[in-house]
Amino acid sequence: MWLERLVEWRSKGIPCAIVTIIAAQGFTPRKTGAKMAVNRNGQSAGSVGGGTAEQRCIELALKAIAERTCITQRFVSLDEGHEWVAGDRPLGACGGALTVFIEPIVPEPELVIFGAGHIGQCLARLCDAVEMPFRVYDDRPEFLTPERFPGAAARICAPFDEIFAHIELSALSYCVIMTYGHEHDEVVLEALLPNKDIPYIGMVGSPNKARVLIENIRNRGGIVDNRLYCPVGLSIGRNQPQEIALSILAEIILVCRGGSLTHMRRDWSKLIRP
Repeated sequence: MWLERLVEWRSKGIPCAIVTIIAAQGFTPRKTGAKMAVNRNGQSAGSVGGGTAEQRCIELALKAIAERTCITQRFVSLDEGHEWVAGDRPLGACGGALTVFIEPIVPEPELVIFGAGHIGQCLARLCDAVEMPFRVYDDRPEFLTPERFPGAAARICAPFDEIFAHIELSALSYCVIMTYGHEHDEVVLEALLPNKDIPYIGMVGSPNKARVLIENIRNRGGIVDNRLYCPVGLSIGRNQPQEIALSILAEIILVCRGGSLTHMRRDWSKLIRP
């Protein structure tokens, strides 16, 4: 059961983790080798014994997913029926101990570029540089060429009002809208918003443009949430297409890696000499 759910979550691009009992001593509800899968929403399949230990394992699995790191944890129950407590301590006469290993399975995100113009081409080159997989969607075959997008995982040439007939998007799909017209941007935005799996929707344009498009979508009953980043990109004083592309990719990496808008620099001018 846990393996089936794991495969299902991975196919949908949902980050998850596997919890495995790697050592068991004394009275334990499950033995060495028992497994449980946990996704980033806290849903689980399989079991490592239930009770407080299993709940703590789910919490640790969420931490492992968020931090993209493996975790090993030992739990001890002083007597049969007692709560499980994390840490090392001696066992009682009827106590038990188990050690779990938690391994995150977090697929790499992808960038989906809607619009194969100059900025889209610059953004694709930057994706190649940082080894981020990307796909490009446009309705102009002359723009979607191997020469313009040699590293694309896919080049989808299809109408903008038929997106989901030609492309599948998941929780790993960070989408950027930069078509060649406001009307196409609006069509793509309205199509993407109902898909709640998509974690990020960026759109090139001014606040005035965004306001008009959002009002149009809301007037038709659409819901615009905080996944929309418009104007897209970090404020780095961008002007040229390659600079705009850099600001967009920097924002996407910031969002998907859980970064912060702070400098790492130190003020070395105030270094106290010994």
